[in-house]
Amino acid sequence: MNNRRRQLIDAAERVFATKGYAETTMADLAEAAGVTRPTVYAYFSSKDDVLSGVAEFVRDQFIALQEQSGPTPEETLDLTLRAYLHEWVEHYGVLTVLGHQALGDPAYARLLDDIHRRTNRRHEKFMQRVVDEGHAHPAVPPSHIAEMVTGTAMRFAQLIVERKGSERQYGDALVRMHSALLGIRSASTNVAG
Repeated sequence: MNNRRRQLIDAAERVFATKGYAETTMADLAEAAGVTRPTVYAYFSSKDDVLSGVAEFVRDQFIALQEQSGPTPEETLDLTLRAYLHEWVEHYGVLTVLGHQALGDPAYARLLDDIHRRTNRRHEKFMQRVVDEGHAHPAVPPSHIAEMVTGTAMRFAQLIVERKGSERQYGDALVRMHSALLGIRSASTNVAG
């Protein structure tokens, strides 16, 4: 992604998160990015196109974080779960906007589903590998754990946004919950919560 397009996407994410989709104009997007409206139109054909670009960027961020790894499966889970929760916090506003748009627009519903589905599928594959290697004994199927983690991360992100400074606490809880469901125990989650 070139620098100008990234600048526009970053600015658009902030504007959509603050004003919502309906109230955002192309002029707002240009002003937030410090460019002219024709510059925005050089990269995006419409406000819909801008929001789709933001959604695709967010999806790619979620997918990229799953490429991280630690020296052990437990450390990899700790690292990726905290990064996953952080991405939910980081993109909470625009993910909320996407959720609202998805209610009435099948294209946004597909984009939001793609974010969840692709992330969960990669997470599930990693968990299944850990199970197959004998490092975990899940209480429920990995596909269910992946869905629970997504739902929990969504709610925890909302709480973290409301309660600044609580990301570590909720990250600890997410890691402990996941480890318990998967049937592994990380050295960093030995503290009772």
